Order: sequence, then structure tokens, then C-alpha cells
Amino acid sequence: MTEMNLPIIITKKDCHRCKELKEWLKNNNRRYVEKDIDDVEFVQQLLNDKNFILTFCDEEGCIVNTPIVIYKGRYWFKELWGVSGLREKEAKKIFDLE
Repeated sequence: MTEMNLPIIITKKDCHRCKELKEWLKNNNRRYVEKDIDDVEFVQQLLNDKNFILTFCDEEGCIVNTPIVIYKGRYWFKELWGVSGLREKEAKKIFDLE
């Protein structure tokens, strides 16, 4: 598997859901690439991505909650989380673990 085919996990410092997702991926032997939302160069790449703009931005700006997963040409966030934490069944589908 090349790095281009790996999911990208967008994280930020002190994000408990980011830690939870990364730990879950580690426990399921799923590799990923981590990107920090505070990385200015990476944010510029996101702002040039039409899918990102359509998903997270409107005329007043962009709202991004972490972690976000970029995988299979899509952005995933709300599909991964419920009131009780990580939706493992959905995560297994997204990360090809079924």
C-alpha cells in the first residue's frame, strides 16, 4: 500500500477524539498519515480543494472539527462519531476493516 492510498487524519493538539481515533486505528493495524490542522501549508492545500470548501465552508468562513478523515476522495467526520464516542461499525466500513 502506498502512502497515497492511506487515509489522512487531520488532527490538532489536545483533541481527545483525535487520540481516540488514532489509538483505534493502531489497535486495528490500520496505517494512516497524520496532518495537523495548524500546519499553514496543509491548510492552504485544503482551501484549494473544492470538496473541502463544499463540505466545511460557507460565505462566513470554514468550520472544522477534528479529527477529519480524508479517504477515498471524501471527507469523513460526523459519520465516525456518536454521543457515546467512535462508531466502530462505521469506522470499520470507512477504513476497509470488514
